[in-house]
Amino acid sequence: MTDLVERIDRLESAEQIRQLAARYPVALDSRNVADLAALFVSDVKVGDGRVGRSALAQWYDPILRPYGITIHFVGNHVIDFTGPDTATGLVYCRPEHQVGDQWIVMPVVYHDRYQREADGNWYFRSRKPKPFYAADVQQNPLQVPGRFNFPDNPYITAASLPESWPSWQEFWSREAVGEQPGQVEQSAQPGQIDNDNSSDEETS
Repeated sequence: MTDLVERIDRLESAEQIRQLAARYPVALDSRNVADLAALFVSDVKVGDGRVGRSALAQWYDPILRPYGITIHFVGNHVIDFTGPDTATGLVYCRPEHQVGDQWIVMPVVYHDRYQREADGNWYFRSRKPKPFYAADVQQNPLQVPGRFNFPDNPYITAASLPESWPSWQEFWSREAVGEQPGQVEQSAQPGQIDNDNSSDEETS
């Protein structure tokens, strides 16, 4: 491809990937599991070990039934192309879940992998949500043990951001710029949790 064709292809690819991130919450919140599964690659690996979109739709069905109303607000979206037909992305999202009589808010960053298939369209290869916290809307997250309260969620069990960012750790481990050594004593990072018990397993 010529340089101009490559640039146009990159722009069109980025827009199609943004549409994936926008269509995902619409399908999820409307409980359209068929449309939800259709956003993933044809050979998507499901959390229970099966493969394929049909298996993914079947997997999503019982996963979503414990929750009543859900609302997923999508925000910042960063896309990095790793090849002509592959890319990674970070998507900020503020999900809200009706869990029994609680209204759980769980801001996350999705760590995505995207792939273009033979039909020319882009799809999710995988999505891995990393939460900042989970708490009932009436709770102060800083007063929740481990900043995580999400009853009966077997797939996400702990907050992992911002502590898992190396830059966050580096920032709080050094003296503030412009201050004399020892001028300000920082005993702990803001909102620090003792450890990160979240799983590194990728989920669809």
